[in-house]
Amino acid sequence: MGYLEFISRAEEKYVKNLEEFFVRIWKDTYLPSHDLDHHRRVWRFAKELLLALNEGENSDLPSSPEKILIACYLHDTGLSIDLSASHGKKSREICVKFLADNNLAEKKFKDVLDAIEFHDMKEQDFPLSPVDIIRIVSTADDLDAFGYIGIYRYFEIYLLRGIPRSELGPRIRENAATRFRNFLNAFGSCRKLVARHSIRFRILDDFFRDYGTIIPDTGEETTTTGRNYQPLFSLFEKMIINKAALCDIESFRADYDEDPLTAWYLTGMESELRNYLSPAILSSI
Repeated sequence: MGYLEFISRAEEKYVKNLEEFFVRIWKDTYLPSHDLDHHRRVWRFAKELLLALNEGENSDLPSSPEKILIACYLHDTGLSIDLSASHGKKSREICVKFLADNNLAEKKFKDVLDAIEFHDMKEQDFPLSPVDIIRIVSTADDLDAFGYIGIYRYFEIYLLRGIPRSELGPRIRENAATRFRNFLNAFGSCRKLVARHSIRFRILDDFFRDYGTIIPDTGEETTTTGRNYQPLFSLFEKMIINKAALCDIESFRADYDEDPLTAWYLTGMESELRNYLSPAILSSI
């Protein structure tokens, strides 16, 4: 049996129950940067990591990816209760409930619960191999923080955590660089994987590097390169006010299409959402 078939069997067994459970937990929460589509993408990235390792004939690959699937789908559910960086503890408690609801013995899923609780401790240099559950889940989560998707995700969650817009550039670049370094430490030998996601990291890093050069005392968010960030961030704020999902961002295009930065962003976001919510890209790994 090929490894992709192991993955498909895990999905057939658990995805429906996981998504129905997630919807019940999340029903009163508006946080599009971390909604069900985020968890679907994280699982999508985890599959990409597993298949890249399998291509390298890694004999230590998990015989079944079911535990990774569960952890990917539930790792950020705690944000429905706690928006802080410590939300992993609440996510762990929610996963315990999922296990109980599905008659799964908690003692057999300690590694899943640990991965969920500690997935967001990006500053820690865990002495873990790339096939450990926590490393795969944490790295898959990191990959969803890059590219056009990452630009919106960081903007939303950092503002909700009370971080001033004037601090966004350096704070986001520092956090993203840690994520990227962790990715390289674990998966640096997977050259096609690294090439693909290096591009996505650079999109995010270049965007916020420029944003960090805002000209002071002008009352506008214009950088030293002449980019005006106000229309794009106005779009983000309008989405939040209207409680729009990330996949609905294209519906706002008509109001911003004449702004070059926003038009660039919307085109890139549309492409990324299409690619990372579909299975097609897996065939190119």
